[in-house]
Amino acid sequence: FMALYVESKDVEEKEEEKDSQFYRTLTHLFIELVVAVGRVKVNCRGAEKLPKDGRFLLVCNHQSDIDPALIMHCFPKGQLAFIGKKETKDMFLIGAVMHKLLCQYINREKDREALKTILRCIQIVKEDKASIGVFPEGYVSLDGKLRHFRGGVFKIAQKAGVPVVVCTLQNTKQAMNRLLKLKRSQVEVHLVEVISTEEVCSMTTVDLGERVYESMIADLGEQ
Repeated sequence: FMALYVESKDVEEKEEEKDSQFYRTLTHLFIELVVAVGRVKVNCRGAEKLPKDGRFLLVCNHQSDIDPALIMHCFPKGQLAFIGKKETKDMFLIGAVMHKLLCQYINREKDREALKTILRCIQIVKEDKASIGVFPEGYVSLDGKLRHFRGGVFKIAQKAGVPVVVCTLQNTKQAMNRLLKLKRSQVEVHLVEVISTEEVCSMTTVDLGERVYESMIADLGEQ
C-alpha cells in the first residue's frame, strides 16, 4: 500500500506499458471481499457469452460508482481496463490501482483530450494488452434510466477490429447505498449480446450506437 501511495503521486508522469497481474489479482480479491462482507447478491446472466479468445469492447449502462467492480466480479477473466472520469485519477489508492490495470481517464468536457483517450484505448486493444470497458452514457444516470450515448467510444471496437460485448446493470445505485450501511442488497448484471467483429465493422458509428442502445433498452425493460 505504501508503494501504491507513492505511485499515486505521479500517476500522470508515465503511461503504464503492461497490465499488472499482481494488482489485478489483488483487485479481484478485494472486490470479492467487499461483495461478501457487504452482502451484495449479484445475479449474473449470460456470462458464458463472453469471448474466450481475443480482445473486445464491453459497454454498459451506468448507475453508480461500484459498476466497474461488479462487472469485474462477474467477468474475472475479462482482463478489462475501464475508461473513467479524469477526477478518478486523484482518488487515494484507487487512481494508482487503476493506473496499474491500464485504465484510462477521459476529459468529458474537452473533445481533443477525449480523442487522445480513445486513441490510447485503440492502441491497448490492438497490442493485446487488455480489453476495454466503458459506460457510453458518459455520466452516472441520476434516475437510473438509460441516457443518450457518446458515440465516439464505439470507434475503439471499429478501429481495433474487435467485437462489442453489450451488458446491463440494474439496482446498483441502491446496492451502493445499502453497502455503506452493510445492508443486504441484490443487483442484476446481464450480458445481453455480443456483436461480432464483422457486424461492428460493417456499421457506421451511429448505427452501432443505436443497435447497442436498443439492445440495452430492451433488456432493461424501458420504453
